[in-house]
Amino acid sequence: MSDPDTPRSAQAQIAEAIRAKRERRSSQSIQAELEAMETALLADINSFDLDAVARRVRAEEEQFRATGLIAGTGLEFPDILAGGATRVEAPDSAPARQAEAVSAPVLQLDPGGGLLEQLRNQAEICLNHQNAEQQHQSLLESRLDHALRQVFAYLHELVQQLNVIKPPIARNYLVAGSQELQGLVWQQGFADYRSRPQSAGAAMESVSFSYRLAGQKELVMERDGTVAEKFGQALFDLNLDVKVEEFRNERRYLERARFTVLPEIKVNVRWEADLNSGTLRVLARNLERLGSMRYSIAPEAVNRALLDEFGRMVLGQPHQFPRLLSRC
Repeated sequence: MSDPDTPRSAQAQIAEAIRAKRERRSSQSIQAELEAMETALLADINSFDLDAVARRVRAEEEQFRATGLIAGTGLEFPDILAGGATRVEAPDSAPARQAEAVSAPVLQLDPGGGLLEQLRNQAEICLNHQNAEQQHQSLLESRLDHALRQVFAYLHELVQQLNVIKPPIARNYLVAGSQELQGLVWQQGFADYRSRPQSAGAAMESVSFSYRLAGQKELVMERDGTVAEKFGQALFDLNLDVKVEEFRNERRYLERARFTVLPEIKVNVRWEADLNSGTLRVLARNLERLGSMRYSIAPEAVNRALLDEFGRMVLGQPHQFPRLLSRC
């Protein structure tokens, strides 16, 4: 009886022999390919021409430049001109044109002088202009300050004297176009000023002048409910002291209102330095009449005669204050 393992051993030996043969062939083939690649690479290295490659690259760049491909990228390189100057072809775009317009004044140099000399001259012109403006501003501030100091000195003494004398004021104030506050007498006055900080020159900015007049007779007037609220607001805007009595029906609807105007007038006058116009602004409330008035005076026109006319206007005496202002 034969051994069952004998045939299998022979078959295994045969398979191993075939596999070994194939592997030897495969390794030989790979070795041959590597040797061929090495030979070809050495041949390419020996035959490589660097100059030829550089000429080919330059030819391709010139071809791209001719077709506009390089200009489209926005990158430009300067061309060397005679004398060492350079020229750059800027791309045709709005930002580039705008940058050129901004830098053009700086780059436009006078061939007759150096850059530093030109800048020195321009700086000197600017400094002279600034100094002239500062001198003009200082002169204007000095004039306004001098005028306001005259105004304050005069008004301060005026209120001191009137606060003692308490004279009657020869002026009636028309209220609501129908009745007048009469028989008014000076009660109390006050004058003050406002100036800049010491670090800013301490020049006067404004002078305030206020006083109160009082009489004996009250004014009583009535208005329909439809206009009572608006009428009361108008009296309040005139800075009058008013007592109000309202009369309403059973439905609480305002039928009419009674207004009692106390015989008192509050007057406020403010003299201000206006640097923009170079004049003094006089803002008056309830001075010659109920309401606001405004005057403009040149600082050179402020003198004792002008202030006397203002004082006469305060007292209700005949005066030429507006006529003097028309000369300014």
